[in-house]
Amino acid sequence: MLAVETEGGACLRIAKIEPLFLRYPFPAALGYRHAGGLVENMDAALIRVTADTGEYGLGEVTFGQHTHEPVVGLVEHFNRLLDGFPIEQINRSWELMYQSSRFWNRQGIGMAVMGGINIALHDLLGKLMRLPVYQLLGGLARSRIRVYASHGLHATAEPLIADAKRAREAGFNAYKMRITNPDTIVPLVAALRTALGKTMDIMVDAGEAGGFVPWSVSISQKIAKALEPYEPLWLEEPARVENVEGYLAIQEATTINIAGAESIPTAHAFRPYLEQGVFDLVQFDIATAGFTEGRRIAALAGVHEKPIAIHSWGTIVSIMAGVHFGLATPNCAITEYNFTEHPFNERLSVQPVRPRDGHIDAPDLPGLGVSFDDALLREFPYKPGKNTMILAEEKDLAL
Repeated sequence: MLAVETEGGACLRIAKIEPLFLRYPFPAALGYRHAGGLVENMDAALIRVTADTGEYGLGEVTFGQHTHEPVVGLVEHFNRLLDGFPIEQINRSWELMYQSSRFWNRQGIGMAVMGGINIALHDLLGKLMRLPVYQLLGGLARSRIRVYASHGLHATAEPLIADAKRAREAGFNAYKMRITNPDTIVPLVAALRTALGKTMDIMVDAGEAGGFVPWSVSISQKIAKALEPYEPLWLEEPARVENVEGYLAIQEATTINIAGAESIPTAHAFRPYLEQGVFDLVQFDIATAGFTEGRRIAALAGVHEKPIAIHSWGTIVSIMAGVHFGLATPNCAITEYNFTEHPFNERLSVQPVRPRDGHIDAPDLPGLGVSFDDALLREFPYKPGKNTMILAEEKDLAL
């Protein structure tokens, strides 16, 4: 009997797909912020897919940190569509979701929910077959994957440097910071480089070049040029993702790698960017693309000889999705680890995940090595409300 069959030989099927929202309010003293707004909570938008025998897998919706009701409604929609669907037919389930929503779901939150379901199905199938997810993706391309600490939500040098040193002590050798203000980013990077020396790589995230009112491409050009002496590994999303001409202009102005873009969810959507050479590093979000579409993006990037840097701004669920994907993907250079201070990574892990020398070794646990206790829903209740990560403030367009 196969692990994905019942004792009678029937295949296991999807019994339920449900969203699981958690919220951990960051202590106000941490003062997390980026150019777009305040980061007041660690919100986790998880997806649980349960088999008709009770086993379950977990996925995550990155965009669920920004919105709640659309995730709930879309999960309900896809739950009806996939009710009773064979668990092992993951690629077919992706096509069913994608093609049945072709009139309204090419990018955005619908794709993100599909990605969360796709990850949960891989986690579930791995648990049922007692295999790590990377084995479901074709096996190891490497024995370990480089991982970077992602944080830098600080407006001044002292807490920024302290956090980067905390990451170094935790086993990371690369650290990503956010631009909180285009006027202060260069001195902040200079201070960080002085404090760290050459012991860590530094990445700079422009978050699509600001918040509600983006700054101009010329400012990103100036920032990139001024950052060159400090040798950041990349400058991330220094223009709105739709601004292809802007990205090309920024590339021409700097020797720094330009990375993007987490909101591009499919190989079809990435194609014009790759054909025009917009990105030096292809940085799709693993929770949004999922494994099925993520492999297509990676293959397309490989044709254009572009490395992959996985985006994964979520809990250990999407972090481990990035780890397993990176372990199985030859052109994946590095993956992201949300290094903000919250309890979810420890509480959702079957066993602790610790980097060593800037890498995470290939795990041997089945699935993604994650679990969910329903007590978390009571301990970290989620209350929908206004999200301050993007503040709609009126301000002048910076030139």
